Amino acid sequence: MELTCKQCGSKFRAAIQLPLKSPVRVACPSCRNQMVIKPSSGAKHQAVTPAELAASAAPQAPAARKRTAVITDEPRPFRHFLGEHLRRLGFEVTYFEAGDPALEFIRRTRADLLIVNVYLKGKLGVEVTEEIKADPDLKNTRVILIGALFRANRFRANPTNLYGADEYIEEQVPEKEFRQIVRKLFPTIGGTAEIPIEPREYDEARRLARLILSDIVIYHADVVDRGIRENNFFEVLRDEIEEGRQYYESRVPHRVRRDTEIYTETLQQFVQMKREELQRLTAGGEGSGAA
Repeated sequence: MELTCKQCGSKFRAAIQLPLKSPVRVACPSCRNQMVIKPSSGAKHQAVTPAELAASAAPQAPAARKRTAVITDEPRPFRHFLGEHLRRLGFEVTYFEAGDPALEFIRRTRADLLIVNVYLKGKLGVEVTEEIKADPDLKNTRVILIGALFRANRFRANPTNLYGADEYIEEQVPEKEFRQIVRKLFPTIGGTAEIPIEPREYDEARRLARLILSDIVIYHADVVDRGIRENNFFEVLRDEIEEGRQYYESRVPHRVRRDTEIYTETLQQFVQMKREELQRLTAGGEGSGAA
């Protein structure tokens, strides 16, 4: 059988009995390079190196499974915001508006992540969370709650303890912080160097600031709305903001308060977001009137 050495290009003949029933190892007489002759279904036989043979014989690793996420919330810009950032982090995202179909989907697919609004039509988001956490088949499903859960106990309740959820976000959560939360739950996703995860005490301070802000919004909705529209949010809510600050400072370590302005920044981000929403609504209304 005539062969050509892949390493030096020399042509030589090898005493090989045909047809081949199993791979045969041969050595080039010129450079001593070893090759393996594999059986072929065609008229010719293919010469490969031992490394190539080993690679072809080795079992192929299955493709990495794409993580799956479910967002259960009403159709709105915030839901789109969450979905887009999850997709950028490598998740396959499915949307639902009600708890029952979302729960059925999660049980069927073993989804990795659920982000669910506390106040859903039909089955509440907290009920969905409790059912997931009570199901041993869903022990690897992480849950993030959206909304305010602390109306009955001002400034005091921790929603992630109440319902077993893994994390809790408010609608004004910044992009950077949302990605930090997701990467804390799934440390291997994306490029973790892009957005480093803050120490736990900073994370807890941000969560507390969001809880205090949401409490202010719930109990003073009309004043909040007027403050946004009249651009005097910090003036008309001065007393409530100061009360919240005192509670924040009583619960957050001095070194965190010394190095950051988390409480103030959280309020400012909320006001900026609401102003932008108001501007979009105003622009949309003017556009509709012009049409």
